[in-house]
Amino acid sequence: MVERARAAIERGDLLSAYDLARQEGALGASTELSYIAVLAMARMGETEQAMRLYQQSGLSTADDVDSQSLGARLLKDQALQNGASNAGLKRAAEAYAEAHQRSQDPFPAINAATLNCLAGDQEQASHFAQVALAASSVAIPTDYYGAATRAEALAILGREDEALESIELALSLPGANVGARSTTLRQFELLAKHRSTGHRLLPIISRLTPPAVAMFSGHIFRADPKSEAALATAIDAQLDALNIGFGYGALAAGADILIAERLLARGSTLNLVFPFREDDFIASSVLPAGNQWLKRYYAVREQAAGISFATLADYVHDPAQFGYGATVAMGMARLRALHLGTRAVQLAIWDGKQKNGAAGTSHDVDQWRSTGGTTFTISADGLDRSIAYTESEEAPPDRCLKAFLFADFPGFTRISEGKLPLFWSRVMVVAGSVLASHSGALDFTNSWGDAVFAVFNTAEAAAEAGLALQAALLSISPTELGLDRPTQMRVSLHFGPVYFGNDPITNRDAFYGTEISRAARVEALTPPGSVYASEPLAAVLANTAPDKFSATYVGKIDLPKGFGQYPLYALRRRLNGAH
Repeated sequence: MVERARAAIERGDLLSAYDLARQEGALGASTELSYIAVLAMARMGETEQAMRLYQQSGLSTADDVDSQSLGARLLKDQALQNGASNAGLKRAAEAYAEAHQRSQDPFPAINAATLNCLAGDQEQASHFAQVALAASSVAIPTDYYGAATRAEALAILGREDEALESIELALSLPGANVGARSTTLRQFELLAKHRSTGHRLLPIISRLTPPAVAMFSGHIFRADPKSEAALATAIDAQLDALNIGFGYGALAAGADILIAERLLARGSTLNLVFPFREDDFIASSVLPAGNQWLKRYYAVREQAAGISFATLADYVHDPAQFGYGATVAMGMARLRALHLGTRAVQLAIWDGKQKNGAAGTSHDVDQWRSTGGTTFTISADGLDRSIAYTESEEAPPDRCLKAFLFADFPGFTRISEGKLPLFWSRVMVVAGSVLASHSGALDFTNSWGDAVFAVFNTAEAAAEAGLALQAALLSISPTELGLDRPTQMRVSLHFGPVYFGNDPITNRDAFYGTEISRAARVEALTPPGSVYASEPLAAVLANTAPDKFSATYVGKIDLPKGFGQYPLYALRRRLNGAH
């Protein structure tokens, strides 16, 4: 398990690393797995969550240099997120200095140097840079971290040309994986930002920037060795030019499979995102183009680093289900790029024809571009796209994409009968007021007992309402209700396709479907005071509002009542639009 978790960290797959580490040991049974879980959280920029795990797992009392340095790193991240005050930076620098004093390891020394530099204390920065350079593993480096540490020390001392030479050496040594490079990149970006001579570090930053992430899409077509050979050449040229190291998309016959094959051929990390159940996907998107695609489909699938499903529901012959899956893949690509400190692009094999519709390559290109993305296209001319579909291309009139909010009050059963009217007039009135303030985006609301259900027309509106609800509830004292715990609800959010129509019982417009049931299951697992979001909702927010919201990955949770495993995220608002 440790080896798999470390491998995920090294390839920059922070979500998988966290999942693997949390399967056992993240709360203290295994120090190494605990360390990986906290490190993954920290590298994702989720400092407060990482801080909590660091304390809960017992790492804060461990005496090894890695654990001590990780604590100092969290103080550094906290200082940077809170405005990079000199006092906060110096506190983190002192923690690194203490770790170095105990261990004589150059890693905490170089971090103490960098933080002192950022805090404006060049004397201490130079001192710790020289200390790091004097270490034998840095003076004559034999691995990536030794050479990268040397480069950072030289940069702090103003020897940028020598620093670039050390980075070139680092990239040729063992350990020069994507995860390691991403960490070093952030250090040099901080130095460049806080120093008047920062522009001299740009060549180093350019060399360290991880490969880009591509969301891929394209037309389904019949297999043809001649046309595919030309396409493969064009795909390879684009992947090389864009330096693509990670791919996200589905695996339909034709463009999807061909792009996935070329990604794997160059050693890129492939992540598959299916729009619905896999057997339905094969029947609707692979076999219609010819049985010869099936073998290639499974060959690619076997080599994928990750496999996700926008929904585990059936295909109900709604084209919007494909569009939904593509939107989720786009967001996941953007989340990965954010974690790595690189860029996300779209690669599409497209005929260039604009078409109206809820799915298809034109839809995917429009979606990506409408959310600020850049698309690189390869011509689809000459492809045999005479695919015989048996189902209708028209979307059923009673389905749509919506965002859902579920909330309840976990202390409700402890409230005495005499206090229930007060609960109604305080807690539920606050909830109603919050929802009323978002009425422009609301399509449906309902309540029963302590539970609240709301349907919104966008993921962003649901996120705003969920966070606003938790903030508003803090104004209510638990003693008013006879409780000894904070007055907080559990709030869960989800985004997905649903049916809508008239409720024959209430004679009101209503929404129903598997995704609503799934969203309800998530709410039961949400800690009081938190807002948990499904992966589809987190992905949509990464597309539409990346500067407004932060989604902390909390792992794949087993949903109750047989709804399977589901990746969940803790949602919060970004401060000052900072990532």
